[in-house]
Amino acid sequence: MNSYRKLCTEFYDIDKPNAPEEALAFYFRYAQQAKGSILEPMCGSGRFLLPLLERGFSIDGVDASDAMLEACRKNGRLRGLTPKLFKQFVHQLELPKRYDLVIIPAGSFCLITDPLQIQESLRRLYDRMLPGAIFVLEIERLMPQLPQDESWSGRWVNRPDGGKIVMSQLSRYNPTERVSHSLHRYEWIKDGQLLETEWEEFDLRFYEIEEFSRLLESTGFRAIKTMKTYGNDAPDDSDETVVFECVRP
Repeated sequence: MNSYRKLCTEFYDIDKPNAPEEALAFYFRYAQQAKGSILEPMCGSGRFLLPLLERGFSIDGVDASDAMLEACRKNGRLRGLTPKLFKQFVHQLELPKRYDLVIIPAGSFCLITDPLQIQESLRRLYDRMLPGAIFVLEIERLMPQLPQDESWSGRWVNRPDGGKIVMSQLSRYNPTERVSHSLHRYEWIKDGQLLETEWEEFDLRFYEIEEFSRLLESTGFRAIKTMKTYGNDAPDDSDETVVFECVRP
């Protein structure tokens, strides 16, 4: 796996230590309505999973990144929690039980870019859901003008020890694939010295609303609904991110 490794995970946790309040409240409402267990595939370092676990919900997490899973365990220990986590890719998902609610916040599903893996991921998620279970996820929408330049950009975060992690990125959008291909460079710098460098390949798939609805329907999901983030209103042409809700019959 060439993404979400050590420096990336540390940068992510410093940059996004908590889920946005509006987003967390949105998924909290779904958790309240769930009759049983919840699954969060692609849970990362736990910024959605841990607050839900802390509030007493039965929730399991899945991620393919060792660094992210270790960060989730560490963040859980700081809260006095022991999350139940599985290391798996979504398209290889094999879990011992089925769930009443599956959530994938923050557009994480779009990190799966291979068409066959996308279809297999949806099929495996469907298989791990109980009849009547709800699936909620966010999708990055294909917009008229996605950036196609190849110039470097970046930013940094401050580490607790006084050092910095600098993230630089170079992106290229392929309109045929509808995939943004990026190279990310993470550099840990302290006292004017470069201590560590990490490279990652970061790809993101964009969708038309109708296209993703067809994928869900062909998998077997029904009662497919699209919403603005994070409410019940229908999305409009200005929405770059769209929430999908659907049901396994």
